[in-house]
Parts: sequence; C-alpha cells; structure tokens
Amino acid sequence: MKERVLRFRSFWIFPLLSILILEAGRRLEPESRLSDLVWLWLGGILSWTLLEYGFHRLLLHGEIRNPTLRGFISASHIGHHRAPRDPKQILVKPSFGIVISTMVLAILYAVTWSPFKTAGLMVGIWSGFLYYEAVHYRVHMSLRNSHLLQHQRRAHFHHHFSNSQRCFGVTSPLWDYVFGTKG
Repeated sequence: MKERVLRFRSFWIFPLLSILILEAGRRLEPESRLSDLVWLWLGGILSWTLLEYGFHRLLLHGEIRNPTLRGFISASHIGHHRAPRDPKQILVKPSFGIVISTMVLAILYAVTWSPFKTAGLMVGIWSGFLYYEAVHYRVHMSLRNSHLLQHQRRAHFHHHFSNSQRCFGVTSPLWDYVFGTKG
C-alpha cells in the first residue's frame, strides 16, 4: 500500500505547488484579474501538449551523444519501453518533474515577466502533466475501456510495439499531425 501511495505522489505535490504559486502570483500582482486565469490555464494545457511531444520525441527518443547525459535523461524511459506493464516504470518520478518544472517556470517568467501569468500558465502545464500521468498509467495498466482511452491506447501501443518513431503524443495527437509523426 505504501509503495502505491508513493507512486502517485505527483497527484498531491503538483496541486499543492499550484496553490502556492497562484497565491504568490496574486500577491505579487494584486491588480491581476482572476478571470484571466481561465485563458492562462488553457494556454498552459496547450503548452503542455507541445512540451509532452517535444520532450518525448527530442529528448527521450532523440540522438544524445553523451552517454552520461543520455542515461540521466532517458534511462527510465528505456526501462519503460523494455517493461511497459511495470507500474514502477510508467509514471514520472516527482523529483524529475520538479527539476523540469523549475526550468519551465524560469523560461515562462523570462518570457512573461509576470509572476501571475507565469503561475497561471504553469498550473495549466501541471494540469496537462497530471492528465498525462493518469492517461499513461491507465493506458498501460487498466483493462477498462472508454472510447477516448481506446484511441489513446491504440496510438501509444503503436509507439511501443510497432514504431517508436511515431505517435509521441500520449494525451493528444495534435503535434503528431503537425510534425508528421502520426502512426
């Protein structure tokens, strides 16, 4: 039971971080309108789909010549491809998610120069990330089906078992269509 709870810790860590950065953004920019969070959140979710695709295609399946860097970036992903039904290999380790999130947060702030906008976008990205985690886990571990899950499973299993250079988007095929990598 304890191992299962630890496995899903992203589902409490990132919502808690969301509350903290939204409150910080609101306090640092009290003139910001809370209604703007809807658009920022949606923009963050769309940004997540591109981050998911890019990270999966360019880093996890890309040509990284440095073996140390390649091992650090893609070791768990390689393990996931070797054992796709191993529950320990499906979810992103929260510490890795926090490191990547810190880099994304810094980039967002450098682009927006607004703590409030950065927080709103980041919460959308984290929402997309948690949706990804839930979908990815269910695609590999659940036998229950829904029309959407079946579609996502078919594309993701094509990536796993037929052609690992196709179908990089787990939560959305949008960027696979845009970049011509749809299976």
